[in-house]
Amino acid sequence: MLKEAIYHQSDSTYAYALDEKTLCIKLRTKRDGLKRVTLCYGDRYEPVRVVTMFEEEMKKVFTDDMFDYYEIIISPSFNRICYYFKLEDEEETLYYSQQRFYREPPEDRNRYFLFSYICKGDLYKAYDWWRDSIFYQIFVDRFNKEELDEAWFDKPTNERMFGGNLKGIINKLDYLEELGINAIYLTPIFESPSCHKYDTIDYYDIDKSFGNKKIFKELVEECHKRGIKVILDAVFNHTSSEFFAFKDAMKKGRKSKYFDWYFINEDGTYEMFGHSKNMPKLNTTNKEVKKYLLNIAKYWIEEFDIDGWRLDVANEIDHKFWREFRETVKAAKEDAMIIGEVWDGAESYLRGDQYDSSMNYPFMHVALEVFAKGTMNLKELDSYMQNLYARYRRDIRYNLLNLLDSHDTARFLYECSNDKEKLKSAAFYMFTTIGIPMIFYGDEAGLSGATDPHCRITMDFDNIDNELFTFYKNLTRIRRSSKALKIGEYAKYFVDDEVYAFRRFTDDEEVLCILNLSDKVREIPAYLDGEYMDILSNKIVKINKKIELVPHAKMVLKIK
Repeated sequence: MLKEAIYHQSDSTYAYALDEKTLCIKLRTKRDGLKRVTLCYGDRYEPVRVVTMFEEEMKKVFTDDMFDYYEIIISPSFNRICYYFKLEDEEETLYYSQQRFYREPPEDRNRYFLFSYICKGDLYKAYDWWRDSIFYQIFVDRFNKEELDEAWFDKPTNERMFGGNLKGIINKLDYLEELGINAIYLTPIFESPSCHKYDTIDYYDIDKSFGNKKIFKELVEECHKRGIKVILDAVFNHTSSEFFAFKDAMKKGRKSKYFDWYFINEDGTYEMFGHSKNMPKLNTTNKEVKKYLLNIAKYWIEEFDIDGWRLDVANEIDHKFWREFRETVKAAKEDAMIIGEVWDGAESYLRGDQYDSSMNYPFMHVALEVFAKGTMNLKELDSYMQNLYARYRRDIRYNLLNLLDSHDTARFLYECSNDKEKLKSAAFYMFTTIGIPMIFYGDEAGLSGATDPHCRITMDFDNIDNELFTFYKNLTRIRRSSKALKIGEYAKYFVDDEVYAFRRFTDDEEVLCILNLSDKVREIPAYLDGEYMDILSNKIVKINKKIELVPHAKMVLKIK
């Protein structure tokens, strides 16, 4: 037994409450190192010398290149828990508790792992609409405007404004509804001198090039009539250099009451976003800054009924601020969704006290390597993603916002050298794996382009790629109709370098998702026989001990 591989930490992503009566406990072990893992738990205040321990076998839920991850959900009749793990391999049985191993079960409850109390105030609640969502990101200046002209189709630049606006979005809600999305995330809409609006001048007003508050209210109302949620982009890490507080601070220096709103040095230099002098960084530990920003978060929910916030440069702002932000937002609208922009692991923000979700850029990075560039194979994808799933709480991993590209990256189709089949394979995986899928505007239409500004190309609704649009429509259809795809468990069924098959299942539904990346006919063994509906193509697939896959096959078989 490789003891060095075994890991657990109480009161962490390895032990947490799902509700007032339920706990989830996780253990990491060496890959294929154990034949059985059992959780032994009891009431740590039981008035006896040796606590009565209940035993339940744990389930292996994820496996990466190095480790297995076991989980169990328990609902004890007591809420002060002590526990340890019984570990069995082919040669020995050990008991693991408090970072120590024992040959016999320890009798002293003070040596057990403890979950001291299930506190109601620590509980996290996810809402159904989050997992039911298919997001669509709109870069407002480039999506649509009321009256198009020839200049609309010019090549994008970093500075040029093309005139896309909120009314243009309203006019294309039928298009979005036909596509099948049910949540839109808008890049910033507040007053700003740039086309991207990530340098805010006034958080309480909509940029005149986009419209006004009346039009925005109409947009939200029209979206809600169609069952579409609306998420706004909050840029709280920095402001525009034209923001009133920064201008006052630079003019008056330390005499300005806004001087401490920023990080201004004696020589007049200051902290900024990246190296952008027009984006000075806010001091979110300042009480007045905090009050100002939290009031903004509340204002747009209470006045316009938005459904949540996407947080720009979220991991450059302190955790304390985000905890207070969460309390403010949830008090205004309990089911509002909070999504952080974090480009690497977001575990420290996704523990139920700050964000509800994160833009899953690690997913994007591996999707690029596997589907676009071919520098990773499907076996490596499976290992990478199982490790990623295992890092998050089970009640949060389903909230991760999976994406293939965004306004900050090259278009995925461009990265695929405009090979539509590669994009379709990546999109298929995004819609069938754990997490919430997000489409960057125009991916479904065939938009292609390198990094900014070329990824921010204008939409051409008269030249939609019908093949891609139909494929994305089918993906949104199966995703919205399948509980298993939205909240189901995951289990690998088969994987090699070019073929991947995995199960998604709940108690009452199961689907088998199959992807063939090769240009050859492939066969994989089947664990069932008979005729099954491929809900993606709406065709019957006959199975007799094997499943035959045509080149580049993509199937979602309805098993139960």
